Amino acid sequence: MDQKDQKQLEVFKSAMNNFFDDAMKEKLGPYIGEVSANTTREIVEKLRLERMQYGQDKTGLSEKQKKDFVEVVKSILMNVPIDVKANEALIEEQDNRGGFLVSREVANAILRIAASVGVVLSQAQKWDLKTDELGIPNYTGAFLTGQYLGVDAVGTVQGMAFGQAALMAKKWQLAFVIGNDLLADASVNLADWLLALGGEALANMIDYQAFMGTGSPFVGLLNDTKVPKYTLPSGETSFDKLDPITDCSNIIAQLEESVLDGAAFYMHRTVWAALRAAKTTQGIPILPLAGLASPAVLANSPTGGGPKPVGEIMGFPVFTIRHLPQLSATAAGTKFAVFGNMKATAFGDKGEMRVEQYNSGNFGGKEIALADQRGIVYKHRHAFVNVLPKAFTTIETAS
Repeated sequence: MDQKDQKQLEVFKSAMNNFFDDAMKEKLGPYIGEVSANTTREIVEKLRLERMQYGQDKTGLSEKQKKDFVEVVKSILMNVPIDVKANEALIEEQDNRGGFLVSREVANAILRIAASVGVVLSQAQKWDLKTDELGIPNYTGAFLTGQYLGVDAVGTVQGMAFGQAALMAKKWQLAFVIGNDLLADASVNLADWLLALGGEALANMIDYQAFMGTGSPFVGLLNDTKVPKYTLPSGETSFDKLDPITDCSNIIAQLEESVLDGAAFYMHRTVWAALRAAKTTQGIPILPLAGLASPAVLANSPTGGGPKPVGEIMGFPVFTIRHLPQLSATAAGTKFAVFGNMKATAFGDKGEMRVEQYNSGNFGGKEIALADQRGIVYKHRHAFVNVLPKAFTTIETAS
């Protein structure tokens, strides 16, 4: 094939990919929301770009593995018996029995996608859960110093105070619908969308639970009573009154030096926009370069291959979290941002991931049996816990 033909083929493939993506976005938009559909499409496009540049994308799956995954989903949807059914007894609360298990490689691929778009999954410590509950140690004592010994003198013992944080696995699920016409062929494009949907939704939910969870099922940082808080000075009852120099210096000073390496600020993008725009009485931005992240901060980002910082405050990266309170929700006595080190949190992965189907039922206000569609449900068990509350500070407006 000459260069001209090769170029024409690439243009044709690109056009077909865009057509497929438009169809998926249009069909899924009413069920998962326009924002989610757009984000999922961005993930799919990044996967394609990675394959073009490096020969493989972040999922680590080959084209054959992706097509096999789609065949498994199709087999489930078309009620065709397959070899990966776990057990004849369908018991919902025991994830080692029942349902259709996807391969561990596919489950890992979804988690890798989730880590590429989610802050918590890219920064928290990872634990493999063999059971539904795992106790992990967390240090609760004072800062240790040791001592110098005199001649022929006996030293004292400093107690090591350890508590226990429990990783308790809870079931998460993602339900969406897909048209039977799009299931006609087992394609890499369809696999990318199915994987990206699972990864993006999982990352979103874990970020929400980690920052805003109220105990159903996990407790988030803003609602964890063990996490120290910093209250803005009297009269400062609006989120945008956070002083990026004075207040943030005091906030940083509340954390021990041992956890500062890897710490970051977390807030809603609208709050960050207000802080970036803050100026002195002379009209000079308070933050250098309006908070633009320096090369040093970008190079030392704690997320690795995950989301990159949107800026920096006092040399610490800033990450925007869509689930934290936005500027329009400002109120007195309200927590709205976090400073801390996400390595002090733990994410427990139970491992198994299931795919289930529904031939009928109400999905997004529509009876799918009458729309020539099938419902797909992902299920996964995982856990989240804040192991070291003192590694964080929540930021609150004045009462």
